[in-house]
Amino acid sequence: MGQFGATFTGARGVQRFSDSGVYMLGVLSSSAVFTFVLDAAGSRFRAAAGVWGALAAALALVSLLLVVDAIRLWGGRVTSIGLHRQTPYGWRSKGPIGVFGWGLDTGLPISTIRVSSLPALGVILVATGHARPLHGLFYGFGMLIGIFAGVVLVRRGVRTDRVLEDLLRKYRALRPTLLVLGPSGITAAALAAFLAVLA
Repeated sequence: MGQFGATFTGARGVQRFSDSGVYMLGVLSSSAVFTFVLDAAGSRFRAAAGVWGALAAALALVSLLLVVDAIRLWGGRVTSIGLHRQTPYGWRSKGPIGVFGWGLDTGLPISTIRVSSLPALGVILVATGHARPLHGLFYGFGMLIGIFAGVVLVRRGVRTDRVLEDLLRKYRALRPTLLVLGPSGITAAALAAFLAVLA
């Protein structure tokens, strides 16, 4: 929910929406460029390893990701594997440049705290040659959908911190078995279907 600081803190009227546009441009720019560069490396890897070698690498890395994430979830962690950092909040007060930088940092799937392992899954698939450069834009747009939903809540006077607390309370109320095996099973089934189509 921290991205709403870039949109709503210290801004009024039209500036709120202009800041939102600058922030979203940053998110889309970094997600697209990151995926484009990583896809170039992934394409070379797939050419060197072959179709089945790249497929084996993807399955091995995703299996490791699922195991690590399952252990973390079982231990009560509410975030996925990745860096434990956030974009510095001071960037929000730097004007359009700071807001754009905030968006650039948020749009990278590996730079800040993530509550799901899906960004890491995407990075693995791109790095092993199983994605396309435009997938970075889809990732960026997916993030923006969540941001738009938050903007609507804020405009209606709903405190997003309370919404987040409610989500975390429901999250922690789930049994560990359901919490771990449910998402892992869905992810594994989706990955198997995805790779079967590509192969």
